[in-house]
Amino acid sequence: MKPFLPILAIALSMISCKDSTIKLLEDMSGTWKVNEIVYSKTGQTIPDSVVKYPNSIFQLNKCDDYQAKICSGFYNLQGKEKVNIFYNASSSFNEGSIFVKETTRPKIDLNGSYKLFLDGNAMSLKGPQIGSNYQGKTIELRLIK
Repeated sequence: MKPFLPILAIALSMISCKDSTIKLLEDMSGTWKVNEIVYSKTGQTIPDSVVKYPNSIFQLNKCDDYQAKICSGFYNLQGKEKVNIFYNASSSFNEGSIFVKETTRPKIDLNGSYKLFLDGNAMSLKGPQIGSNYQGKTIELRLIK
């Protein structure tokens, strides 16, 4: 009976992680206004520049299949170029992350993996992480609903 308890604990923790990711995806879905994007050198706390983006949106559609955790959406900066994206997210240990995969190469490239901070009607995406076009740079998208 005792070997069964650790297996049950692991299974329950996996289920709870899965549920938290699905809840995160549901909470993220919708239309987000891009308030600003902050550009900084990696490791620096003072930004190089803060660019306001009026009339810009980041649309995260509801997932067709939450189990697959692959969702679609788009972003449109300054009403110029609509960039279709696929995204997925993960949530573990009260930390979220999102991976954005663009379907085209736009002028402002947001392709990459971001740390996700969601607080009610405010969300920030900090990154992109390794493998992006922003080598040596950190960007933070500040979004509001």
